[in-house]
Amino acid sequence: MSAPEPIITPTPSIQPVIRSRVLPRISFRMMMAITAVAALLAAITRAAGNGAVFAKAALAALGFFAAFFAIAAFAFLVSWLVARLTIGRVDQSRQGSPFAKDELPPQLLKPREREL
Repeated sequence: MSAPEPIITPTPSIQPVIRSRVLPRISFRMMMAITAVAALLAAITRAAGNGAVFAKAALAALGFFAAFFAIAAFAFLVSWLVARLTIGRVDQSRQGSPFAKDELPPQLLKPREREL
């Protein structure tokens, strides 16, 4: 007969690792990828400064994409601010609302069928 396996219960000294909600977690791979993209962008910028046409076109396209996303972010922030500042300040419930008084609205037209 084999011995029963011991039951392992977590003790107070063992605490789970909780990810930080304040700072983003950036790995070494992510930092290397960001560095590589920055180096590629710097190389294209240098080539554009030396007069390469493809580099100028690439920078123009990148500039248009950056401007588009900046304008979209600005439009979102403006719409968010308008919604945040106006919603909640005005009473949205009407006096004639059937849901405000817990009763049905008055019937304008009587039903055609006879009640059973």
